[in-house]
Amino acid sequence: MKSKKIYPAVYSAFTFFLLLGILFLFLTMRFVHYSPYSYTESAEEIQNPYVGWYQIYNYMLSDDTSPDLSGIPKQESRPGLALLEFNLKAYADRPVSDYGLSLLDQILQSWQSSGRQLIVRFFYDWEGNAMDAEPGELSLILTHMSQTAETINRYSDCVYILQGIFIGSWGEMHGSHYANYGDMVTLMNHLDSVITPEIFLAVRTPQQWRLLADSEEPVEISSAFNGSLPSRLSLFNDGMLGSDTDLNTYAISSNTGDYSRYHKSSRQDEIDFQNRLCAFVPNGGEVVLPNPRNDFSAAVSDLSAAHVSYLNSAYDEAVFSKWRTVIYTEDSPYSGLNGFDYISRHLGYRYVLRSSECASVFPWKKNAEVNVILQNVGFSGSYRPFDVSLTLKKMDTGETFSLPADTDTRFWESGEQILLTFPIAVRGFATGTYEVFLQIIDPVSEQPIFFANEGTHSEYGFPLGNLELGILP
Repeated sequence: MKSKKIYPAVYSAFTFFLLLGILFLFLTMRFVHYSPYSYTESAEEIQNPYVGWYQIYNYMLSDDTSPDLSGIPKQESRPGLALLEFNLKAYADRPVSDYGLSLLDQILQSWQSSGRQLIVRFFYDWEGNAMDAEPGELSLILTHMSQTAETINRYSDCVYILQGIFIGSWGEMHGSHYANYGDMVTLMNHLDSVITPEIFLAVRTPQQWRLLADSEEPVEISSAFNGSLPSRLSLFNDGMLGSDTDLNTYAISSNTGDYSRYHKSSRQDEIDFQNRLCAFVPNGGEVVLPNPRNDFSAAVSDLSAAHVSYLNSAYDEAVFSKWRTVIYTEDSPYSGLNGFDYISRHLGYRYVLRSSECASVFPWKKNAEVNVILQNVGFSGSYRPFDVSLTLKKMDTGETFSLPADTDTRFWESGEQILLTFPIAVRGFATGTYEVFLQIIDPVSEQPIFFANEGTHSEYGFPLGNLELGILP
């Protein structure tokens, strides 16, 4: 008889907890509905770091000069690149003095506050007479490398690329007593040992890259960005599009598809080499001398294939004028732009949002996924990693939640579409409507990376759509 009285109590307790569990499950369930905005590619100019047109600033380091810093842009200026050229001719017979090193530090400190990314080049001659201006001993150049490296490394947050190995007229690694295989290898290996791996190094030609990287093939994706010399050795071409050989950058010989560290290859072979190499290291320089090779369509073909991300804004105005007379007519958002503006828009990376979606999920599921597709339509990728995140902003309270992406933007190659997937633990969010944003930030400069889409970026990034979470359908 006693047990008969227990069963109703147990049944009642079971029913109570079952109903409580159902209620709890009901309250934690989330019906998900996502409404994406429409995305339109924009042909407008955007200002992003590490890409585009650079300006040159020359500095003579000596014990008898003081730097003129009046031309350094202020912090409020737009992001962009600057090439700083440092002439060490005054120290061709001795180590750089403490005063000279303090000048270098003062200049870099002032540029650091400008928000620009810096390309740096050291040399002993900017008049085409390197053999008369350079030190008489290789060991002194090595000493200068070690001395200046201590200062350069302190500014690795803004120094992006160190061009050349201190030799040659204008630092271009030609016309020098030391432009032979043995001395160049010695100079590059020393520079690699004293300059922090965060800074890219650069040489003048693909053939020099093969010699100094000690490899006849470009870096593979498996070893990209690993800090080794081949993985951070980039190119600068100051004869770009200047002739069939880019002013002796390439050989006249016919295409073979074979590469030697001791010989230049044909133009097409070297462009193909750069196409593979410069997926992972920067490529830039200056365009010179009007000729058929820099006619607009030919220029776009080579700049795109070689993944060019930065060019001198001053050279060559005669070529730029030629580009401005051409109107881009292909069916795209860029139709109607002149050739100069089209090339400007495509130097480096250029990210375009294509679509976003969040598929409906069963309400008892713990996670939903927001998928975003974007495309890099620029000539190159980015060679510095960016932080990518999805931000949810609750529209009634303004509360925000940031979800980092599992991606490496350095592998967002030119022309490729990129799929980003963001898992969202929807049960951890209160019901309501959230506006969804995609944000990309350069962690070094702390500058936002803008998308080439019509619309306005906010402090949270670019708006993607609205996400509604509810306990009812």
